[in-house]
Amino acid sequence: MMKTFQRAIRRSGLEAEYSHGFNPQMQMVFGAPLSLGFTSEAEYADFTFSNDYEPDDVKNKLNDTLPEGLSVIDTGIRTIKTNIMADIKYADYDFILFSKMSHESIVDKVMTAENLLAEKSRKGKTKTIDIRPLIVKVEAEDDRLKILSKAGNQNNLNPRLLVEAIRKNIDKSVEGIGYNRKEQYVEREGKMISPLDVIALESK
Repeated sequence: MMKTFQRAIRRSGLEAEYSHGFNPQMQMVFGAPLSLGFTSEAEYADFTFSNDYEPDDVKNKLNDTLPEGLSVIDTGIRTIKTNIMADIKYADYDFILFSKMSHESIVDKVMTAENLLAEKSRKGKTKTIDIRPLIVKVEAEDDRLKILSKAGNQNNLNPRLLVEAIRKNIDKSVEGIGYNRKEQYVEREGKMISPLDVIALESK
């Protein structure tokens, strides 16, 4: 994704800011990482330019050069020093859930559980973690499960881990497909808001 945007910026004529040092890199930071195989309607990124541009000009120039299926929906000028990856605190996901139990029963058991254990693998090592503190809300809608979870560097819930925890603790038959990230949020004064909200963009 980063390479795609790097190429789009070069083709667009926008003058990006580069890091200093032996191997200069285009200055860009993306929000919470998106797992392989997931789709998304809400990705956010910080781009630093060496010139001042109007946000709409950046959006239009990038959309003229990005590949089909990928587009910039909205833009704003961030003056806050925290980068977007560190700023994201929550994320909405949904996916199709196959289960012998009713989705309503699964939601009830997830939301009333004291803990939900799942195995998380990283760098060849596996450990058991309790993902219940990372779940803010779970809802059922038709054949889909919708999740509002904590996100970010320290607290990030992959919905596949929730499915694994449901399989391990609630229903062994459960399977999930079609994972999609619907939105990401930052937190200001205890409230979840869009990263493009004026309050989220401004310096504190």
